[in-house]
Amino acid sequence: MIQLYHVHKRYPNGCDALTDVTLRVREGEFVFLTGPSGAGKSTLLRLLLVMERATDGQILIGGRNIHVLRDASVPYLRRNIGVVFQDFRLIPRRTVFDNVAIALEIMGLKRKEIERRVGQLLEGLRLIHRAGAYPGDLSGGEQQRVAIARALVNEPAILLADEPTGNLDPDLGHDIMNLLLDVNRRGTTVVVATHDHTLIERYGLRTLVLSRGALTEDRPRTGRALLNHNERAAPGNTAPTLGNPLAASLAPAVAPARTPDEEAPDPSPAPSATEPAEAP
Repeated sequence: MIQLYHVHKRYPNGCDALTDVTLRVREGEFVFLTGPSGAGKSTLLRLLLVMERATDGQILIGGRNIHVLRDASVPYLRRNIGVVFQDFRLIPRRTVFDNVAIALEIMGLKRKEIERRVGQLLEGLRLIHRAGAYPGDLSGGEQQRVAIARALVNEPAILLADEPTGNLDPDLGHDIMNLLLDVNRRGTTVVVATHDHTLIERYGLRTLVLSRGALTEDRPRTGRALLNHNERAAPGNTAPTLGNPLAASLAPAVAPARTPDEEAPDPSPAPSATEPAEAP
């Protein structure tokens, strides 16, 4: 689903944000991305969204080489990627409902379907009573949940989240993680950038470690994630969860739509060092 081959990112001031990063995230996988501040986590997410372009190397998403993607085709790619920004990026003059609905409006969905999807998400995230409020009226935790709802509302094939539990208390943070696990179980590929080592250890998911722009560790999944999730969802467990009622309202994730540029090649073989990936 996501493949990077010898990716470099150097800024005009000479700073190397990423250096020779090669990795693969398979379709339907859940991966933590961690490392100290300045390690390159946010830069990597921005490259996947084509908010920035790699200086060198190849990035394939769903088999498409986004390194050579035309600017006009970027919106088609982003329709299949949900993103939770660390600074939320909510629109101040739009209500909570409208902030979540905007992606569906752009896609041209009918108002009735927009209301159904947005209402179910806000209900599952305990925000339905704030649907008419504006971002400036919300707490940091509420803004975070609105950002998550906006990222999920178009049922993306890939979800990128930059510190999605960073502004939440521990209980709500674990509820959000259970939500992300449920979304992942329905087929969405999830990449979560986080500094929270307690969160990483609790869930035991595959973890990619960046340091000074280089990928220094690729820790495999330990198998604890499903155990923790199932324990919280078991009958008789009264701990509050968001995942089960909310995930039931989400349609299975769909494969990324083709952009006008390209047809996807078989993403399995990695390009050799002397033969760069062809633009699909």
